[in-house]
Amino acid sequence: MWLYMIAVVLLVLGLFGSIFTGGIFTIIVLPLGVLVLVAAFVVAMWSRTAVGEESKPASEPRPLPHSDRPQPGSSGTSTPDELVDARRQAQ
Repeated sequence: MWLYMIAVVLLVLGLFGSIFTGGIFTIIVLPLGVLVLVAAFVVAMWSRTAVGEESKPASEPRPLPHSDRPQPGSSGTSTPDELVDARRQAQ
């Protein structure tokens, strides 16, 4: 995005300078502004295609594992009273 801002400033300076003064503005700043504008366009298109390729899923996502049984390392308690009792027993 910042390349577009630089390109616009250089193009405005180049056009303004070529209309009113000519010389160095016409020879250097105007082609430099055009070059930056083309570079900004190419970079924007390149980044859009890169984002488009990343957003495509490679395959179907796997569902998350689900089990109704508590895991071996978990406490298995679910109410606050049971948690308090479990902490008191651990002390």
